[in-house]
Amino acid sequence: MNSCSRSSVLTLWVMAGALAGCEPREPSGQPDAGQPEPACSTPTGAPIEHQGTISASETWSASSPHVVVGDLLVRATVTVEPCTVVRMGPARSIGLDSGGSLVTAGTQERPVRFEPQDASQPWGQFRIYAGGSARLTWTVLSGGGNPSSAAATVRVSAGSDLPGPRPLFVDHVTIEGSRGPGVLLNGTSGFAEGSTALVIRDSGSTARPEPLAINPNALGTLPSGTYTGNRSDTIFVSLDVASSSVFYVGVDATVRALGVPYVLDGLQVGNSSARATVTVEPGVELRFQPLTTLRVYDVRSALIAVGTASRPVVFTSARATPAAGDWAGIRFDGLSPDSRLESVWVRYAGGACQCSSFGCNYLPGSFDVSSAILVFQQPGAPFIANSRIEDSAGHGILRGWDGSDAVGFLATNSFARVAGCTQTTPRDAEGRCPSSPPCPRSP
Repeated sequence: MNSCSRSSVLTLWVMAGALAGCEPREPSGQPDAGQPEPACSTPTGAPIEHQGTISASETWSASSPHVVVGDLLVRATVTVEPCTVVRMGPARSIGLDSGGSLVTAGTQERPVRFEPQDASQPWGQFRIYAGGSARLTWTVLSGGGNPSSAAATVRVSAGSDLPGPRPLFVDHVTIEGSRGPGVLLNGTSGFAEGSTALVIRDSGSTARPEPLAINPNALGTLPSGTYTGNRSDTIFVSLDVASSSVFYVGVDATVRALGVPYVLDGLQVGNSSARATVTVEPGVELRFQPLTTLRVYDVRSALIAVGTASRPVVFTSARATPAAGDWAGIRFDGLSPDSRLESVWVRYAGGACQCSSFGCNYLPGSFDVSSAILVFQQPGAPFIANSRIEDSAGHGILRGWDGSDAVGFLATNSFARVAGCTQTTPRDAEGRCPSSPPCPRSP
């Protein structure tokens, strides 16, 4: 009989193991399926101190606590094992230079943790330079972001080209108690593809109260996660953290609904040297700082914002107490056939557009044509639909082209408290206006 049977008698078990096809099974070293991982235990080894420069790859084990007593520059791969606790000295930082990589290998039950050596004094930051990277998995970063170290707990200082570098990967990472933003993305940098489940809480400073501060080209890279419970539950998108030469969105990007509004100090889609399409998901709210504009640069670039009746896309003012004319509005200097605004709200716009004499309707006492939405190229069809414009200090929609009057925007859109015309009258193909151009009004 060529089979194996179990017995509670040890001798029979040994004999059975000798039969053909019944070799003893080696342990796998992994927990059985469905068995929880063992919890982290208190390290028993002596503390290991780190400072200076790391030029050869090394692994940080959980058997001893690790203490960063001086600033650390990493130019090789540092792998941090599950359960490892790294204590960061006051204001101390880890820099990831060219060729340097920090890889944390935490798991759900056995996370990696970076925390202050002294709970009353924050540590500095992880700073990723050009050519450096960080891959963080099931990791907690607690009590960082010392303002003397440029505030953020994680800062990427890389990128002046398009597409920008994506050196920061996060998977179930929690940043808590940061004295500035949790993450600051300079240049043209962004999160690596596949990043997910980022939590930033109890973070922000008076000067920079948001959990995330990013350059415009990071917009399409933001991971899912939770960004509430901070000084300001918003995502800050700023030219101040962009590369000086790439201040516009130069790659296709989807602005995701992440549960908090975005605050922008202006946004330009595309440039003379780069085209881009920015797609805005339903439920996103974009708040613009005073006097700023959302500008689509030319016909090669596009803005696609398609909301729903219950989850519109909202473009509005960033002021705590908003008022008509706070920001300049949405401006299409060129019009791609891909551009669409459907089920959007445009609020508190119509501020100074630095443009005049377009179309046939001017605001009183001037050649000013400031409007909530400005269209300078004739569309083939009404690309703005089922939307609402309210509290504009200028017109609602400027039809600022020379050509046909056939395409209008009144049929499906609604207007409220618009100071000028709900839509203006365009000039004809020869640049002429009627003697009394129509100027429909809102309630």
